[in-house]
Amino acid sequence: MAIGPLPALTVSERRLIVLVAAGASHDQIAADPDTKLQPDDVRSAIEALLVTTGTRTVLHLAAWATAHRIVTQPVHPSGAVTIKPQLAPRLTQLLRGWAGGRSTPELTADFGIAPSTMRSYSKSLLSQLNVDSQPQAVVVGVLAQLVWLNSIDPAWPTGPLAPTAEQQAVAP
Repeated sequence: MAIGPLPALTVSERRLIVLVAAGASHDQIAADPDTKLQPDDVRSAIEALLVTTGTRTVLHLAAWATAHRIVTQPVHPSGAVTIKPQLAPRLTQLLRGWAGGRSTPELTADFGIAPSTMRSYSKSLLSQLNVDSQPQAVVVGVLAQLVWLNSIDPAWPTGPLAPTAEQQAVAP
């Protein structure tokens, strides 16, 4: 299942992608010696990565990086990766929207709901996936096959990311 070419990325760009997908703060990213970034340069480095990868948001970048197997697991173990949770349709829409580059305010408007309702949906989704950040929710969503590849990029196949041999070996 081909998902498109991977642009040439430096070691520090790959590390930055992994940190962003982990939900690291700008201070944590700047403190990481592998990124080689000053605190004032983190935002522009992330924006440059979005351009390089053709992604719109950090959540889209996390999904893209997981589909390209730059990110191969969540920061903390999540049972949702091995035992795919049954999400309510609205939570699945939210997760796929994030993975596809839609911002939370855009999705709030798309759904026609109040911001407080969206916050409730977001908290519920994070809880059901057993993660502590939106980027990690997207990573788990891609790995758990809750997000279809064409949600991340419409040019990619309709269907989930194929599991690796390691994931198939531990599947129940």
